[in-house]
Amino acid sequence: MAKAKAEKEGGWALAGRLAAIPGGYILASLAVACLARLLPIARVEAVTTAMLAFFALYAVLLMWAFAARSVLRLWLWMGAASLILGVVLTVSILLGGRA
Repeated sequence: MAKAKAEKEGGWALAGRLAAIPGGYILASLAVACLARLLPIARVEAVTTAMLAFFALYAVLLMWAFAARSVLRLWLWMGAASLILGVVLTVSILLGGRA
């Protein structure tokens, strides 16, 4: 049954999942930027910790993109998460955040 569904979706499902590669990079980058700005430790340690977390987060996002049941649900989730993280990062920058 899963094979029949995959054949029915055709190449658009694969294209949508492959497009999650740059989308996952953007989402992971926003998460890392928020993490680096909001961690209550010294700036150097915050950036190092956030960058190390980036590799694990990006790998998880890519695996999840290819394991998701629906490409539409994948893109809606990634878009909503990117929007929320973008707002958090913008508010942090506007309020001063880490100097």
